[in-house]
Amino acid sequence: MTDPNVASSFVTGLCLSLAVTSVAIVLAWPAARTLAGVGRGLGAAVVGVLFLPSLLPAVGLAMGVDVMLIRLGLAGTFVGVLLAHLVPTLPYVVAVLTAAFARRDQRIEAQAATLGAGPLQRLRLVTVPSMRGALMVGAALGFVVSWSQYTMTLLAGSGRVVTLTMVLFAALSGGSPSTVAVLSLLVALPAGALLAAAGRMSGDPS
Repeated sequence: MTDPNVASSFVTGLCLSLAVTSVAIVLAWPAARTLAGVGRGLGAAVVGVLFLPSLLPAVGLAMGVDVMLIRLGLAGTFVGVLLAHLVPTLPYVVAVLTAAFARRDQRIEAQAATLGAGPLQRLRLVTVPSMRGALMVGAALGFVVSWSQYTMTLLAGSGRVVTLTMVLFAALSGGSPSTVAVLSLLVALPAGALLAAAGRMSGDPS
């Protein structure tokens, strides 16, 4: 498959999903840590609320997000699509990290503090390593959710931000079987590789 549009859409989709995943982790980390500390019932309730938009029809949700982006002047931009993708992506990352923080023994940070480790040292040497498995699983889920978005990308991107998933859906409506097969493989590869990597790390104590 040498079509420059395919290559361009692959790179765009990859950069977009990686950016969405990174932002989702940065936003989810403090939120998940807080939710894990407020009690299992309340934390689960808040996580459930985050998933409520996902219960709406995909077109209706995407249209609502698109209206907001138009008002902000971000419709049809990379940043606008990134923000749109956070709506379905962020809840999954928050849910994974909240569960991991709730299971985690918080005393290890206190022990590190008694040994003289500062906040940044505890974060770098204790917290992040102990959450490595959960971070990988959260990142994998976030990437897959973002990578697979079609309707949200189509409306929020106003047809100007084209990802490989959009190219695949277009090919499904009139492309040759061989083209669809190649595009399907290209769409599946990054997500499959990341999920496989996350699966290998699922035995992490975090």
